[in-house]
Amino acid sequence: MLDYEAFAAIGAGLGHGGIVAFDDTVDMARQARYAMKFCALESCGKCTPCRIGSTRGVELIDRIRGGQVEQVELLRSLCDTMTHGSLCAMGSMTPYPVLSALNHFPEDFA
Repeated sequence: MLDYEAFAAIGAGLGHGGIVAFDDTVDMARQARYAMKFCALESCGKCTPCRIGSTRGVELIDRIRGGQVEQVELLRSLCDTMTHGSLCAMGSMTPYPVLSALNHFPEDFA
């Protein structure tokens, strides 16, 4: 079944009426970075977790992809702060694709 409750039960979510599908050639770390970068560019600036967190998220993903794998836990902590501390859905939902990529495609961050 494709509804909010079914998605929530597996840790997924439906955002603004869209589903994005990728084939197996897509670099999911790059897509995670894109999500953070989009948030950094589109943030209204009202709350710190979104305004600063998204910028730091891009930097952390770049460091991880550059070989600093110890930064993964810091990225996860940042995502938690954004999810629970942002004032709007954009800031609180930006971490979802990032965490999904980290959880399901860790090899793309290596």
